[in-house]
Amino acid sequence: MALLVMSVMPAVLADGDDDFSGDVVVFVGEDNDAPTICTDTTQRSWNPNDQTYYTAELYGDSRLNDYGDKFYNVAIRGDYVFTGETVTYYVIVQDENGEDDIDSVILQKNNLGVGSCSEIDTTELQVEVSNFDDCDFTIFDDATMNLYRCRLIVQDGWGGDEQTPSNNEAIINIKATDKGSPALSATTLWSDSLTINPPLNIDLSGQINFGSVEPGETVTSNTAYLSNVGSDGVVMDMYIASSDYFTDPNNPLAICGLGNGIPYTAFSYRATKGSLDSGSNNNGFPGLGAIGKICRANTDEFTPLPSHSGEIEDMCRIINHLEDASLLPQGQSMSLTFQLDVPTPCEGSFTKGKFHFAGRVV
Repeated sequence: MALLVMSVMPAVLADGDDDFSGDVVVFVGEDNDAPTICTDTTQRSWNPNDQTYYTAELYGDSRLNDYGDKFYNVAIRGDYVFTGETVTYYVIVQDENGEDDIDSVILQKNNLGVGSCSEIDTTELQVEVSNFDDCDFTIFDDATMNLYRCRLIVQDGWGGDEQTPSNNEAIINIKATDKGSPALSATTLWSDSLTINPPLNIDLSGQINFGSVEPGETVTSNTAYLSNVGSDGVVMDMYIASSDYFTDPNNPLAICGLGNGIPYTAFSYRATKGSLDSGSNNNGFPGLGAIGKICRANTDEFTPLPSHSGEIEDMCRIINHLEDASLLPQGQSMSLTFQLDVPTPCEGSFTKGKFHFAGRVV
């Protein structure tokens, strides 16, 4: 039986008259543009925590910004912030693919995300685009733009310590990311520099000594120097109080006045700072104390010391007759001299008393 094998070569026609009738599928990707961000630097706002609220009320004023949020202006405050304080920023995010393409808008601290921003309803809000930096548009477009509130709440544990102060420095900016695949993002050209939770420290140099005294006499001590030795330019409002008694447990036969110690009412002080002193005190500005609290210099320009209770509200502002007289910026000092009206009778040695100082952050 014979086997016939025939090979057939395909023909290629090149006359241009034949049409290909098969299906052709072409995948066309949709253009995806990265979002853009611009910042309203005119409305950046700060709010205090439970402790700095008092000095914010005293040295600043509270207002409402263009977005209906309360904030404080405190002109003498630096760029430092502490746990629980807030700084709020406002940004417009634009996405040419539509505002629905915006996936996330986050705050960044040193280029690490620390929280999300919340969208602001612009239905009844006139957005002034002219207040925003780095915008390439002049009118707010609801179809491609959203307005965001980015509130930074300072957390415990942020910042460094005395050994590593550089950890206190933070650069804050805002990043927006879209829903594309791959996702595209943009970061604000604007950024904010903050010093977060800097260490605080005050120091009294010089031992306070009244020397040997006689019952019934009035004596003054040597001068000591109270310094703000914290870091990063923190301003503190300075306060003072005294222990109830100055006692000597190793001298059981001691007596001064009616007891075995010198009462706090026997002590007073005078402070100087630059051109200011605590003696020019008509109680015109009593400071942060209880209503009716007296922290007023006597005619000899020494101010009686209050009893130390552990509460700053029961202490006297060291120089309290001018609004900002008792403020002590970092690196600066004030001089303190103490006066003792020795009770009668008074016998023995008294070496265990304490003067208490406190600094309240402004």
